[in-house]
Amino acid sequence: LWEEEGAKEVALQGGGSLLTAVLVYLAMTNTYIQHLTFNFIGLQLIVLAGILLLGTYTGYRLTELRRFKPLAED
Repeated sequence: LWEEEGAKEVALQGGGSLLTAVLVYLAMTNTYIQHLTFNFIGLQLIVLAGILLLGTYTGYRLTELRRFKPLAED
């Protein structure tokens, strides 16, 4: 990636990955979030539904189905 995109792009992507990892770590070690996700299993399904709606879970882009529905009707 360094040879193709350059140092700036590599640093930007690496920094974004590091920031994401730190935020997820802080969320996973939060006792309040641990309590909610352990005692209320349905919350995990709500998180999964949000990921599916955002389309970040590759292969399940539900918003794209709605977006291209007019094309399928023709």
